[in-house]
Amino acid sequence: MNPRRVALRVLTRLAATPKRLEAILDGELKRQAKAEARDKALAANLVYAVLRHRAHLDHLLAAFVRRPLASLDPPAWDILRLAAAELTVLGAPAHAVVSQAVDLAKTHKAPGAAGLINASLRALATRWRSAPLPDPAAEPARHLAVLHSHPQWLVEELLARQGWDQTAAWLAADQEAPPLSLRHNPLRGDRETLLALLAPHCQASQSHPLAADSLVLRGASGRGTDLPGFAEGLWQRQDPGATALGHLLGVEPGMRVLDLCAGAGGKTGHLAALMHNQGQILAVEPAAGRLRGLGENLARLGVSNVRALEADGVTLDPALGPFDRVLVDAPCTGLGTLGRRPDVRWRREPTDPPRLAVLQLALASRAAQLLAPGGALLYCTCTVTRAENENVVAALLAAHPGLRLEWDLASAGPAASALGADGFFRTLPHQHHCDAFFAARLVKE
Repeated sequence: MNPRRVALRVLTRLAATPKRLEAILDGELKRQAKAEARDKALAANLVYAVLRHRAHLDHLLAAFVRRPLASLDPPAWDILRLAAAELTVLGAPAHAVVSQAVDLAKTHKAPGAAGLINASLRALATRWRSAPLPDPAAEPARHLAVLHSHPQWLVEELLARQGWDQTAAWLAADQEAPPLSLRHNPLRGDRETLLALLAPHCQASQSHPLAADSLVLRGASGRGTDLPGFAEGLWQRQDPGATALGHLLGVEPGMRVLDLCAGAGGKTGHLAALMHNQGQILAVEPAAGRLRGLGENLARLGVSNVRALEADGVTLDPALGPFDRVLVDAPCTGLGTLGRRPDVRWRREPTDPPRLAVLQLALASRAAQLLAPGGALLYCTCTVTRAENENVVAALLAAHPGLRLEWDLASAGPAASALGADGFFRTLPHQHHCDAFFAARLVKE
């Protein structure tokens, strides 16, 4: 196995398909069944290093490549990025990195670029530390965007809303690979049994401050789904912020609950556990493939009170209601997950938040129509833009004057600590050590 060749294939496929990074990388590594674990680890590290530091790598390369980077063939540009990441992020010996990059160019659709790659990387290897960053006083957003490798348009929005210190801390937190987090599933076993199973496979485990059923594993070995207890349904991989959301809705056994955007069913399974499998949850998902995955996941978790329905949440039949609780985990830009999913940084455009906000408002409006009087809906996203969060809630409240912002603090538990002065729930990577989530709980008069 050539780890650099595998990493290049992953980056090439990532640019050509909407598939998630994890699926592409796992597929490539499975093809290398006989490869050594260290080679697989290097391939994965190279991919994540490029994606997590891409803007900074391009800034450095622009100083040492004799041609505009945009004029290069994509394979040549990716080879340069991989080598620059290996030099500046992973600290590999320069002579080996340059030699491997030139060999890769000769054998992977970029033979004409071998000379340029050789000269550019030799210059970068000796002088990259002297390449200046954009002036923070003259160009604060560009400085942070290059230093922490985030889209400049996103940095500009964060700076306008929360200033330099908070934005810089947030972006720096995104640069750290988060530990494995999972949610204990009480429907399949007790917490002590799960902790005993996991103990030999991690250095330490502890509950997250926002949710007692969220466990953070430090130094976990192997892939997440290879850890004991997964196949038996004792746990679900879930970010602590996402687990906190389940508590915010305030479900109880016996309720009728609607999950309008169920996806793979991570939050659906959590609601079922909080309801002790009593009552009924309708899980709506428009994609047949995801619906099958949802059913398999819920079966593994021992969930028995969910009915899955293939349907578009925007046009869901109002006759299916009313529901005591509705969860709207709206499709969004995912810009709150950039620590775990660095590829998302480079797959989003400034036009995406307002475009998605139209869909989000339509889903939330249908949820309001399906909600019973006295019932509550939770609108939530894993993104950070005002267009998708505060603006959608404001438009929803304007369109449905019978809704009001109201939290069930008893059900929220520790998650209530992330409620802001404006009444919205937000998690921040640099403060809460999880993905960035937004939520509003709206009660119908």
